[in-house]
Order: sequence, then structure tokens, then C-alpha cells
Amino acid sequence: MRIGFIGLGNAGGKLAGSLLRNGYDLTVRDLDPEVAHPFLDGGASWADSPREMAEACDVVITCLPSPAACSAVMEADDGILAGLGSLAADDRSRIW
Repeated sequence: MRIGFIGLGNAGGKLAGSLLRNGYDLTVRDLDPEVAHPFLDGGASWADSPREMAEACDVVITCLPSPAACSAVMEADDGILAGLGSLAADDRSRIW
């Protein structure tokens, strides 16, 4: 199963890192491409757009800071919905 992960900040980076360490086929994306380097060095792939990720992955997980950020990633012309295959999961929870 190919998993896409968008949002590599404090929470998302830890979650995506766990997926990678446990051997999942991972594709990542973040507004700041620099934060993706450790994931790419660990074997993850990079998606140039959320749409590209949705087209290439079986599941796409987002871990974004706000509903507005989630809407932008989902609904843009090159967003997840434009390339969605079967499933999108959105983590809008807060970790305290």
C-alpha cells in the first residue's frame, strides 16, 4: 500500500516518520520542501502537488494546522480531490 502524507510539521512529521520507520511505502509533501529531506533520505518519495499524490497513492493522510489549510489542499485545482482514487483521511485533532 502506498501512503501519501501532507503536512510534516511537529505532529505530522512524527506520524509520517513512524510510517516510514515501519516500512510503509511513503510519499510526502509540505509547503516547506526542506522539511522533507530527512524523509526523502529515508526512502520516501516526494509529490509535486496534492493531486499527484492522490493519483499515485492508495491513501492520503493530511496533518494540517487549520480547516482553511485542509480546504486549500483538498479543493485547489491541483488538490487531492482532483486526483482522488479512493480514500482521504484528515487529522484535525490537536495534541496537547
